[in-house]
Amino acid sequence: MNKIILLLAGLLLTGMLAQAQNVKITGTVVDSLGVPVAMANVIAYGSNNSMGAFGITNTEGRYQLANLKQDSTYILKVSFLGLRQIEEKVTKIQGDMVKNFVMLDGADQLDAINIVYEMPVTIKGDTIVYNSDSFTNGTERKLEDVLKKLPGMEVSEEGDVTVEGNRVERVFINGKEFFEGDSKLATKNIPADAISKVEVLKNFNNVSQLKGIGNDQDRVAINIRLKEGKEKFWFGEVTAAGGYGNEEARYQVKPKAFYYSPDVSINILTDFNNLGLPAFTFSDYRRFTGRNFSNTRGIGSSINTGTGNQGITAFQSNRAVNIESKFGAFNGAYKVNKSLDINGFAIVSSTDTEDRRDNNRTFIDNGIIEDTRDLSFQRNETAIFKLGADYKPNSNFTLDYNGQVNITDVEQISDFLSARVEPVDGGGTQSIVEDIDQLNSQRPIVIDQNLSMYYTAGDRSIFSFEGSYVDQEEDPFYNAIRDIRDQQDPEPFNGRLNLTQADPYNINQSNLVDTKRLDAKVDYWYILNKISNINLTVGGIFNKQDYNSNIFQILGGDTRNDLTDPDLINNVEYNYTDLYAGLHYKIITGKFTITPGFHYHNITTKDEQNGETNEIKTSKILPDLDIRYAFKSSESLNFTYDQTIAFQDVERYAQALVFGNYNSLSSGNNQLEGAINDEVRLNYRNFNMFNYTTIFANVFYNKNRDAIQNSTILDGINQISAPINSAFANESFGGNGSYGREFGKIRTRIGANVNYSSFNNIFNGRQLESTNFTHAYNISAGSNWQEGINFDVSYRISFQDTDNGTFQNQFTTQAIGLDANWKIGKAIQLVAEYDLNLFDADQGGQNFDFLEASAFYREPDSKWEYKVAATNLLNTEAIVNANFGQVATSVSQDFVLPRYVYLQVRYDL
Repeated sequence: MNKIILLLAGLLLTGMLAQAQNVKITGTVVDSLGVPVAMANVIAYGSNNSMGAFGITNTEGRYQLANLKQDSTYILKVSFLGLRQIEEKVTKIQGDMVKNFVMLDGADQLDAINIVYEMPVTIKGDTIVYNSDSFTNGTERKLEDVLKKLPGMEVSEEGDVTVEGNRVERVFINGKEFFEGDSKLATKNIPADAISKVEVLKNFNNVSQLKGIGNDQDRVAINIRLKEGKEKFWFGEVTAAGGYGNEEARYQVKPKAFYYSPDVSINILTDFNNLGLPAFTFSDYRRFTGRNFSNTRGIGSSINTGTGNQGITAFQSNRAVNIESKFGAFNGAYKVNKSLDINGFAIVSSTDTEDRRDNNRTFIDNGIIEDTRDLSFQRNETAIFKLGADYKPNSNFTLDYNGQVNITDVEQISDFLSARVEPVDGGGTQSIVEDIDQLNSQRPIVIDQNLSMYYTAGDRSIFSFEGSYVDQEEDPFYNAIRDIRDQQDPEPFNGRLNLTQADPYNINQSNLVDTKRLDAKVDYWYILNKISNINLTVGGIFNKQDYNSNIFQILGGDTRNDLTDPDLINNVEYNYTDLYAGLHYKIITGKFTITPGFHYHNITTKDEQNGETNEIKTSKILPDLDIRYAFKSSESLNFTYDQTIAFQDVERYAQALVFGNYNSLSSGNNQLEGAINDEVRLNYRNFNMFNYTTIFANVFYNKNRDAIQNSTILDGINQISAPINSAFANESFGGNGSYGREFGKIRTRIGANVNYSSFNNIFNGRQLESTNFTHAYNISAGSNWQEGINFDVSYRISFQDTDNGTFQNQFTTQAIGLDANWKIGKAIQLVAEYDLNLFDADQGGQNFDFLEASAFYREPDSKWEYKVAATNLLNTEAIVNANFGQVATSVSQDFVLPRYVYLQVRYDL
């Protein structure tokens, strides 16, 4: 551990010493009247015309060029659209110096075009344009590698992109949406060498008529401009790999093709591999389903009727022992004429996953400790088809249609082992080892259609209509075979199911949920003047669900025992209606933007089951407030308050028992009312182009009243629960923040995250308060030198303290990352990634680490690239995680992919 810390410190010290040997040039840029010129580009070119450094002037016209080499000669160029370019030579610079510039009027249009081409950063209103070549060093492979080098941008491991702390909503390629704007498919697949410029679209709204009338200040999209200058062009790549690992041959075949022209774009992605690299996961599927196409504000109420996973595990590539993936996707857009664009995509995926998880969990209330081993196999087949059309005959009218069909076929088989010590009647304890075979499957089909219209009736009036219709059918099936070793099995759940005596018990449950949902909303904006407007909203949600479930037992000889107890059969018709109206007022006064408002909801829930009809009516005014103070265009403080109400779907109202898993039964409650949530949030964002400093801070407080909590009866490890509106509020508060800054070619970042939450649970008729306090701190640094070894180092430590009302747990996790990228000459590149994790808990500690390495060979201007790679070189078996739940606290081991070694060949089309 000490050696690793010394190594990290040594790398940082080396970087700082390298910086100490460099010099910088600072100064100001003004126009002919002495007025500071903000956002001007100042660039220093070396003797070989390579860029030594560049800077952007701030609001005072100040700039700085850092990391210049001592005793070198540079050409300084100062550029700003509409002003004449300045070019000046400084020779054999010896130390820090000051250079001031005066820019004159008179640049012609041709000069402006040339200036835009060579500017590293250009500001055009709400758009920031980055010339990617000014920030990259030639080692980048995909779009995500390029974005990580751009000031103010970050890319998560899941492919989510943030700009100045704001999550990117959509990704466009040459102005056309790439797979519905999904950032992960874009960042993981677009080749880095195809990218010319990255345009950041701030204050984003997909409908130009609505831009500026709402609160879009934190909405961001990015548009990728491709390098090819031709009118029509193809590009792409074909990747093939072969290797060995875990006593099996390993392979990958991954062709991609992209076509772009002014009227047509085509993107084809495929990936077939058993290297443990799923191209499309269950989590990715959920990103593409239930998407919100709204361009207007939320309404404050919600009911979640999206397709659930019903016990299906969403595996991750770093938490499985074997993954085989097949993936194909097509995305296209066609400009029919100036008014009409048609777009669509098709995604087909099949993923086989083998998983092993060992778990040690302690149950709340009774303190039973259970050790489990779960060996699972999952086959996940999904298909998504989408067709959309955008019609805009003039600037006053926009019509958008999106239709989507989602089909899933998922089956998960689990070989489960449970070992625990349980109390027995009359005192004492007994050791139990139970084998449990489980099967979860579902084949949901969802048809989702959305229609939006936007009409500008005049200088002061704008109308919009947004509607969606969803028709979905879900059929989750569950089977559990429970067998306690060396004894006659007692009936599970203490006889609650009235099963026929058997050894083992073979229990099955079938479900069918049919949902039809219509959402419709009309908005009207009246523009009072340039700084204020009024927004009126009316709409409704109409949701109808039919739910059927039944439990049956399979006896010897495949005899079926249908359980006829009414408490075990659901036949429910459920209707949810929400009629609402809203009023909001927006005003800009000085640096303040203030938007108060409210929605009034009249909500009715109605269920018919067991021969009875139950109806509950709710009327509620939900206020909200948004106050923003803009210190400047890139620095703001934002306060928001929102009150929302959330209702449950039919499965939480159905009163008969259903299985959650082998030891969990639940019933619904048709007396549930909406849970009211009050949230206060304060955000601060600051991005400084002058010294590339990014500051983000957020604090929040959340109070959930009438919260939907489970009232649970624990009998050993078995639990039977029912939802209730808790009389005790759940609360959480906390915050997070980060500070990032670039020092020459080194990017640094520190951050912290604090969260405290309190939940109130009902166990065996007793109220227990559970609290969870988590705080984490991180620091990282990375280099971006043109030559030599580039590095990324990071350190993160997190603390978690839990108190579930009967006992306490403490977890501490430390994560250290060290990545190195060494480009040798013009053809060879070496990459290594090392991660060390130190986990400590009350039950004991465990450390695990991972090392991956690869070597690339590619001759300059060659279409061929060769790669030799090895994953999990240390052959680590498992990773450790802690989980705080409302029923049990657990520490789990997730077994991971073993060592693979493979050769990969790539050919660029």
